[in-house]
Amino acid sequence: MSKSPFFSSGREPSLEEVLETREQRSILQTKLSANYPNATVVALKCNIPGPVKNNDSIRQLFEIGKWEIEQVIQKNNWHIHYEKTVILHTGPEYFVVVQAEPQHVKKEMIQIENGSSIGRLWDMDVLYQEANQPQTMDRLSIGQGPRTCFICEQPAKACGRNRTHTVFELLQQMDKMILQDGRVK
Repeated sequence: MSKSPFFSSGREPSLEEVLETREQRSILQTKLSANYPNATVVALKCNIPGPVKNNDSIRQLFEIGKWEIEQVIQKNNWHIHYEKTVILHTGPEYFVVVQAEPQHVKKEMIQIENGSSIGRLWDMDVLYQEANQPQTMDRLSIGQGPRTCFICEQPAKACGRNRTHTVFELLQQMDKMILQDGRVK
């Protein structure tokens, strides 16, 4: 069993770091949604199973996803209210608040995810404010099915929850996707 050329090296964050980052992300997203109640928040991170969450390859993958979002913002001429990139041991994250309808933003993010051979390695959350509460715009609310597993095409959440595939199998498939795309070196 060989190691992944893209995901085997790098610092491995502790469970406490991962949980703390998740909590801080949620706090920031809630704050951004409250501070810009008539705008839409986009949060980008990478979907990386296994212990390594940040290294040169993951940052390259992230930067490609960020660039894709920036291209959509420019194409649609959306006004940016806020923008922040953080590089953490738990992985890079990007937050941008745009003046656009959340349904339109979500459709564009799904096009990015579906339109690239590495798009399924990005997690692009879209949030908005409703009744003074942050809401997540999910795929189902705009008539899209749930994300599918990139190995077996079943619903990805079910595969993750059931641990249908090993981390090695997931990383092996991710390596193939990255090699096919050719942008991550």
